[in-house]
Amino acid sequence: MKRELTLVLEGSTKASETLEELKTEGFNATVISTESLRHAVDYYPGDHHFFNLRQFENRANMESVLCLFVIDEERLDTLKDVIRRYTNGFRDIKGFMYSRPIDDFEGSV
Repeated sequence: MKRELTLVLEGSTKASETLEELKTEGFNATVISTESLRHAVDYYPGDHHFFNLRQFENRANMESVLCLFVIDEERLDTLKDVIRRYTNGFRDIKGFMYSRPIDDFEGSV
């Protein structure tokens, strides 16, 4: 059976290093830059289509990373252990992870 593991990490150099290590460990994921609702509302009240360079610079520092892993169930615990190791149990990098079974899967992953 396939499992989906969703990982969200606060954007930082350490998060980028963690993703690189996950790749080195043989894992692959879809990675999406995201932003928390709190930051989107607090930093861009009103019209979000236009903002100044200071807001753009601050935004780069606020972005988070969402990773979607699709893996065989047998590898799930290994993936979680690697994430815990490189995030120091989410103490060095803020974030979270959760997994769920995939009942129906088609594809070449």
